[in-house]
Formats: sequence, C-alpha cells, structure tokens
Amino acid sequence: MRRTLVLAACALFVVPAVAQAKKKRRSHASSSVSGPPPNARAVSELMGKYKWGMSPEDCLKVIYAEEHARYADQIKKTEDVYQQDLLRKAEQAIDDKIKGSFTKFDEKKTGWDTSIVANEFGHNNDESMLVRWEKDQRRFLFFWHDRLYKQYIAFNAEHPVFAGKKFDDFAKLMENRYGPAQMKMKAMRTKDDVTLDHLEWPPSGDYTLWAIDQSSFYGNFSISLMQTRVYPLVDQSRKEHAGPVVHKDGFIDAVTAPDPNAAADPNADVVDQITGRRPK
Repeated sequence: MRRTLVLAACALFVVPAVAQAKKKRRSHASSSVSGPPPNARAVSELMGKYKWGMSPEDCLKVIYAEEHARYADQIKKTEDVYQQDLLRKAEQAIDDKIKGSFTKFDEKKTGWDTSIVANEFGHNNDESMLVRWEKDQRRFLFFWHDRLYKQYIAFNAEHPVFAGKKFDDFAKLMENRYGPAQMKMKAMRTKDDVTLDHLEWPPSGDYTLWAIDQSSFYGNFSISLMQTRVYPLVDQSRKEHAGPVVHKDGFIDAVTAPDPNAAADPNADVVDQITGRRPK
C-alpha cells in the first residue's frame, strides 16, 4: 500500500526534463549541466559505504562485512544447527561469487563486452570491475588504476516498482528523489536526428549522477554515479590506449546479456532508497 502511494505521489510531480522531451528531440543538449546539484543526502545513500579511491580489496571488505552482518542476524534467529550450517555455506558462496566476479579489462575480450555494461569500461587502460548481486538489481563497481571511480546500478524494470513503466516514469521517480535533471541527447543518422541518451544532474562535489534507459534491450533502468574529477580522465586515457574496436550490437547484446534475475540475492537494495521506502 505504501509503495502504491509513493508511486502515485511521484506521478504528480512535473518534470522539466521529461515534459519537454518532444521539444528537445530535434536539438542538441549543451555540453554543460546547469541548475541545482542533486540532493546530497540521497546521493550519499546511493553511494553506500563505498568511497572514491577504494581498492578492489577495500570494497570486498565492505561487502563481506555487510553480508556477514546479514547472515549473522539470520543465524541468531534459529537454533537449528543444520539450518545455521546452511546459512554459513550460503554466505561463503556469495562471498566467493563476488570475489570471482573481479574482472581486469586487458586485451582479452570478456563476456561483459556484450552486456548491459559494455559501454562502461575500456580495454588496455588499467580498468577493472567487481559485481555485487543485490535484490532486484546489480551493482557494478568500476576501478581505474585499482581505485574506485564509478558505480553503475542496474535495476530490473520488471520489479513491482517499475513494472509496466516507461523511462519517463523512472525519470520522475529519480527527479523526485534527487532533484531536477537535464536531458542529454545523442545524434543518430544525422545531426538533426537525435534521441535521448541519458538524464544528467549537475555535479555535487565530486559526484556526477546519470540516469540511463536500457529497458529496450536489457529490461533495465540504470544509474551511473561517477567521480566528477576522474571519469573524464578515464575517457581521455581510453582514447590514448584504445585497442581494437569491439563491435557492439544491441540485438546480440540482448540475447547474450546475463539474466538480471539470475542469482538474485535477498539484500537491502537501492530501490528502497530511491522510492524513500525503508525496511520495517
């Protein structure tokens, strides 16, 4: 009931970026983003316990600690020794899976080259990634020179909060949570033929926030939270260390992308943070 009320309330907000979509389809967005920065507290909650500059090992410690606390609470709630043993094994399996997700993007092509994050990394640029499976979402942690500079969070568009919703609806929820954003367009066949690329908020300190529509191929709405002073340096470095161009086809990606519902793990998720809903 509460979730329904949240969605109904969000629908009442007038969103400048979305409401003017048709007017802006035929023009290019400016290179800079003006206006008030996103809500600092909301961005901090989205960031979680991770901090820019953390190493993969530092991030794993944060993840392991959160998983251990969650399973320890479940273990305390049962006196069944067999059940306790199963919970410990489940915790270890999750820890191993997250550690095993660590990927170095060197010259060798990986399965992630045809996935929802195919455009979020570059090869031969000392970049790497960890993946954390959370309830109804995946959190991708990206590193440059072994230092965290970006989080990419992919929500399942079939989640009850988002089911049947279009990106405009998702954008309304995001702007209700973080504040007004601006549309960023990308050229298609000609300079006058443009389409929405992402919503972008003005930088807030060392945080830059984007909302991205990937529902057409992957069934996901996504958020990218980047370190403002670092991500442009990563892009520039990619150009300097660019390897062979990898052809990325949307239809192939849609078939080969990992299932967003696979191995979903009950965990505190960012969907609750976005909608303002908190666990009871």
